[in-house]
Amino acid sequence: MITYVNTVMVSNEAATVVNDPESIQKGQFIFFDVDNSTYSITADTLRFKIGMGTGKVAPQIDPTTKAFKNVPVIKWSNVINVADIKGVTSHVNGGDTPEAVKIDFSNLDAQIENLFAQGGKRIIVRLTFKDLPTRFRKWTESYEYVTILGDTKNSIADNIAKMINKEYKRARVIATSNAGVITLQAMPYDDDNMVDSLNWANTVRFNANVYYTDPAAEGWESTNKHFPKDVKIEKTPGKVDSASAKLVRDREAQAMGYEGILNRGEGTWPIIKPDMNVDLSKTYNSITIEFENMYRTADDLFRKTKQTVEIYVAGSTSAIETEIAKVF
Repeated sequence: MITYVNTVMVSNEAATVVNDPESIQKGQFIFFDVDNSTYSITADTLRFKIGMGTGKVAPQIDPTTKAFKNVPVIKWSNVINVADIKGVTSHVNGGDTPEAVKIDFSNLDAQIENLFAQGGKRIIVRLTFKDLPTRFRKWTESYEYVTILGDTKNSIADNIAKMINKEYKRARVIATSNAGVITLQAMPYDDDNMVDSLNWANTVRFNANVYYTDPAAEGWESTNKHFPKDVKIEKTPGKVDSASAKLVRDREAQAMGYEGILNRGEGTWPIIKPDMNVDLSKTYNSITIEFENMYRTADDLFRKTKQTVEIYVAGSTSAIETEIAKVF
């Protein structure tokens, strides 16, 4: 069995590395050489840990002098064996963009446009959503527009856009129309926009198709589906950055499970959960360290534990990259 352990650290400042554990501030980072017991690493370091200031303090009593003082609380990663590091990846946030589809009626074939102008023709815009985990298959929504006498390609596009927006109770896209071009843009997921949330970050993903039928035609042709000639459908895939604030929120919450913090949902008791550091208004950059520490099992076999340290900062990660580069 492979145990995959994640440590997630979130700082709302640019990465800052310090060497004094007693003066570390919230969101600052510190490196600890395990073998030499120093708060700095060098090219000779074999094992180290990464810590982040939490902004909290804990009482400490010197066992010799019995002196009392408050010391900063530091959140530490697991020990990282330099020889077992598989990769270090830094990432600069590129922003999020919603998925969009353009349905272009502006070059609609003249003969088809004349057919639509006769009125009574069914034009169906069918949207296929691919992001619903509660469905065993792809979920579709179809919007049917029946043309009226004298319709043009511009009026058809305008009326279809209005029809889609009118169905607000089932809407997952926002439609706009301009010069015969319908633009469908994915709506954001419903979310309470809270840090302590039971919602998971997600994005609407969909495709679009268009066809028409002529109920006035004879025989089977009255139900035959046709694609309107010279209509173009162009999709712009959406993008959710790997360091998007809501994804960072989810990563931080999920990583608490590796610390034994399991009972953290609303409506449960007792609620045991440390404060979350993520700020949904921030833009984060990230650095990920992947390593596989080797250990010896009870039956004297050699195994490796896959682990990662994920660091998210609201600024440059260069200070952390510089420190980690010392051990390579």
